[in-house]
Amino acid sequence: MHLTNRRLRLLLLVVLLSGCDGCGSTQEPSSEPTTIEEGESPTADSRFAVLEGVVRLAEGAEAPQYPENPMVPPTGRPEPPEACAPPQQTDRAPLQPAADRGLNGVLVALHDFSTIPEHEPVTHEMTITDCRLTPRLVVATRGDRLRLTNQTEYPFLPNFGMGVLQALVHGQSREVELGQGGARTLECGFAAPCGRAEIVTLYHPLHTVTDEAGHFRIENVPTGEEIRVSAWHPLLVEGSETITLRAGETRRVELTVTPAPQQAAPADTPPHDGPAENDPDILF
Repeated sequence: MHLTNRRLRLLLLVVLLSGCDGCGSTQEPSSEPTTIEEGESPTADSRFAVLEGVVRLAEGAEAPQYPENPMVPPTGRPEPPEACAPPQQTDRAPLQPAADRGLNGVLVALHDFSTIPEHEPVTHEMTITDCRLTPRLVVATRGDRLRLTNQTEYPFLPNFGMGVLQALVHGQSREVELGQGGARTLECGFAAPCGRAEIVTLYHPLHTVTDEAGHFRIENVPTGEEIRVSAWHPLLVEGSETITLRAGETRRVELTVTPAPQQAAPADTPPHDGPAENDPDILF
């Protein structure tokens, strides 16, 4: 027997009322899942974005190098111990381009953003291995610490910029706080040389160093405003690009750099404690 329209409406009303648990109360709508478009990836915090890419040396440019090989001792100073490898061309030219011109050991940092992400201080490890400071570039956030450990059978005298050089014997470590923004060169004085390393301290954590292929990745990037991303090293002219990211976005960029004009430093000039002429403008 067919149900009339009136009886159908009554039956539907009964069903709705019987399933209405808590009718008349205010309920929060269920949250919708965040949608990530194709080609994007979620970050640790979806309010921010991810920036990744590569730094390349300009076509036709040769690998930049320091005016002097930092493993060659100045006149009157002792040679490194024989157990260590003799001075190499890579000691003077630490930035070696890959087959596709990707450049290792370059600082990539963000500029001109309004919100600084939180940062828990960390300790950066550095060693003197085979008579050489390793890694050649350390980039830290103000408040981080640097721990240097001597893994060579020789008492080196690293210049931490404290006014007094103290010997660092084999197996010994020394730790300092990076409490001021800036860029400085770390070397060893008086005794045998220990190569050269650049220590850069920034006031924010949005930075990284390129890998052997020149690639980089920075997470928790602020969104909705124009920011500048730059690639920098004392041996390079800074390369940069301005971008605006959306929340949850992963953006890929390619930065091109060129060698900085080479200026020979006077032989009696000590490693500087403050900004050099080619220091990145975001540090101070």
